[in-house]
Amino acid sequence: MFKIFPVVALTAICACVPIIIPVPVAAPQAPKRAISVQAPVDQAFDQQLAVLRQQAGAGPLAYNAQLARAARGHAADMAARGYFHHVSPEGLGAGQRAQAVGVPACGVGENIAQGQKTSAEALAGWMASAQHRRNMLNPRMASYGLGRSGDTWVLTLYAPC
Repeated sequence: MFKIFPVVALTAICACVPIIIPVPVAAPQAPKRAISVQAPVDQAFDQQLAVLRQQAGAGPLAYNAQLARAARGHAADMAARGYFHHVSPEGLGAGQRAQAVGVPACGVGENIAQGQKTSAEALAGWMASAQHRRNMLNPRMASYGLGRSGDTWVLTLYAPC
């Protein structure tokens, strides 16, 4: 007699709780760079995230092209080199990736996911995880960038310093 086992599709998700990272400031201070805000690349994701934040009593997030560039870079790096972690093999974390694209690292959060085919699937997976949901619905967060490489997703969030 044959036994039938249900097939379970596995997806991986991981989140970091936003951590305030002190950034030493050398004298004299360099002029602050403006954080760019543009229309989101993924309108459906933007709208779904806005609805979820509104339902949680948090304000909307502005799409940020700089954060999206950092998110895309991390997604591509993980996909190309076959790792799935918030920290690169060289030890670079979300705050350092944000700094590299001109965003202060003092209020950066990051969600990563792997295995989802669409941004809606990635968003649903993140919402099903307490840590990811906390990142996305954190009322201090003001902007975000979404990156994808194949089925690897990165959501980088930013709270002003």
